[in-house]
Amino acid sequence: MRKFEIGIIGCGNMSVAIWQGILDAGLAKGSDIIVSDTDEVKLQYASDRGLSVTRDNKDILLAKYIIFAVKPQIFSEVANALCGKTGDSVLISIMAGINSAKIKSLTGSAKIARIMPNTPCMVKKGVSAVSFCDVGKSEQEYILQLFRSIGEVIEIPEAKFDAVTSVSGSGPAYIYMFLDGMIKGGIRGGLTYEESKKLAVATMQGAAEMVRQKETPLDELVQAVCSKGGTTIEAVNIYRQKELVELIGEGIEACRKRSEELSKL
Repeated sequence: MRKFEIGIIGCGNMSVAIWQGILDAGLAKGSDIIVSDTDEVKLQYASDRGLSVTRDNKDILLAKYIIFAVKPQIFSEVANALCGKTGDSVLISIMAGINSAKIKSLTGSAKIARIMPNTPCMVKKGVSAVSFCDVGKSEQEYILQLFRSIGEVIEIPEAKFDAVTSVSGSGPAYIYMFLDGMIKGGIRGGLTYEESKKLAVATMQGAAEMVRQKETPLDELVQAVCSKGGTTIEAVNIYRQKELVELIGEGIEACRKRSEELSKL
């Protein structure tokens, strides 16, 4: 007998983003969701918003859809306590580096959805890559609907998830670092922090929308902003000398390799 529609193990930032998005979209009521964690403050926060809470992960077995929102390093410990007890529940993992085969072997469950969201989901502007293993069509659609409540959803084969993690899962950190550089550069030029932040963020948003809407290659978009003897080319030349694009690629590759390593823990 299923008492809850959705159960979430872990009540960190991403977990909160997920259940808050679900509630805001009207896809479930607070009474339909149960959350487990060891942190009383986090549980109280969820309880104050109408969710059922517990310190015992086994209570999550009362849910039809079980979301693992824990660090991949402790997944084995969490899964061992639930092994063979998940029944026909659909297991949803948002953990980096833990593939469906490992989830199945540690839990004994056949129905698995692997999802890689990112932190902008906290403001409903995220993107989540999704892959399914033995999940029924109606169940797939329900899961897609849940994650659309916090941003875009893209179905991608699980074999590519280490790359997904390195581009979109971890990607916000790279963007924040570049924005930090832009803002500090503006401040050095005489802008206030708020002035520089507003200009940098709006520029980032507008540039991203240009890429989304146009089929123009990125190098051509760069050149369209530059003019011989102008200002932009001076900055672009510095970035090219420092091999900025290559450096970003190296960081993404290091991230991807770490995701692969996590799958072997």
